[in-house]
Amino acid sequence: MEQEESSAEDGANSRERILNTAEKLFSEKGISGTSLRALTRAADVNLASVHYYFGSKEALLDAVIDRRAGPINAQRLVALEALTTAGGNVEIEAILEAFLFPPLDAISGSTEEKQRLGRLTARIEAQPPDLIETLSRKHFAEVSTAFVEALQNALPHLRKELVADRFRYAVCLFSFLFSGNFDLDTIPNYPPQPRGMDQNLSDIIGFIAAGMRSADPIEARQSRGKSGRGATA
Repeated sequence: MEQEESSAEDGANSRERILNTAEKLFSEKGISGTSLRALTRAADVNLASVHYYFGSKEALLDAVIDRRAGPINAQRLVALEALTTAGGNVEIEAILEAFLFPPLDAISGSTEEKQRLGRLTARIEAQPPDLIETLSRKHFAEVSTAFVEALQNALPHLRKELVADRFRYAVCLFSFLFSGNFDLDTIPNYPPQPRGMDQNLSDIIGFIAAGMRSADPIEARQSRGKSGRGATA
């Protein structure tokens, strides 16, 4: 009995060690730049262990994402439910904060782990579209649908498809912020302002909320077209 418990504990430790090592190497070298041979060497396990617990590098990446995204998505849904069950109109900013603050909390700070998570997010976003689509559907479909529906309810005057697209824009911008590249000095004579992640996120939420509320561009063009015809009639 004790041998079985010891074996199970050793197996759990090996699996956790593989996950930790994969997360570190994926964030530093990228997914395609990390070979299973390098991973097994760094984790001090054999290749058979990786195949036993995960099957493939793609499945290992899937497990790395699941370990981090699961708790974050749970926090997001709890925060969203608190907003939508409180009654009254829900502000766009509050919905965006409920979506963004859980991952922000996960990566904010100076610890190596938190910085690694930010880099890992950027590495994952750089994967081929078919892989990203599969992983996103698996790990983020439920939470994304819930937040898109909340935004659609808060913006009933806009087409639902438009609100969904604007949510995609927001996710892209947030991913760029979390990657760490947002603070790079890439615009001559305009260095990044010395602000923390909280301030950056607050500004970005205001920016995105204004865009979310803006008029439907298709309807605006149609309106301008009608006005032009009326003026020349």
